[in-house]
Amino acid sequence: MRGLIFVLSAVVAATFFVGCNDNFDAPQSMRNSFEAQYPKAKNIEWEKKHGHAVAEFHLPGIKGECEAWYTLDGKWIMTEFDIVYSDLPAAVRNSFETEYGIDTPVDDVKRVERYNAKTIYLIEATIVINGILSDIYIEYLEDGTLLRSAVEVDADYFYGDYLW
Repeated sequence: MRGLIFVLSAVVAATFFVGCNDNFDAPQSMRNSFEAQYPKAKNIEWEKKHGHAVAEFHLPGIKGECEAWYTLDGKWIMTEFDIVYSDLPAAVRNSFETEYGIDTPVDDVKRVERYNAKTIYLIEATIVINGILSDIYIEYLEDGTLLRSAVEVDADYFYGDYLW
């Protein structure tokens, strides 16, 4: 019984720590650069992700959260905006719908503005591949050009059809 309680406690603790973000006290010069770039930003929280400083924030007119990424020495790299599907450029929507159909469920859409690079649009959708529910991640340029796609097959696949 003690072993079970220990294991359950360890699982709960691990779940708590995995969910924690690595808060970051951004230097004032970085904060000033951010505020100059996004003067209307609200609810700003800084954290460290993958060796970068990231400001999570909200902007008027953007329904979801935004993330501005910086090097630790303060150089802006990119900003990711959560957007709705209807806000995608028509060329991106057309490319997606031509390839996957208009009824494909879209789970998440982002616009990513990058330093010295073209803006890209990311779509996460759910599709069926060989009878298996899968997530697909697709990146487009504004003109609808496909940059890349990746598929993640549902790990909870049930082999019930083969058991009979």
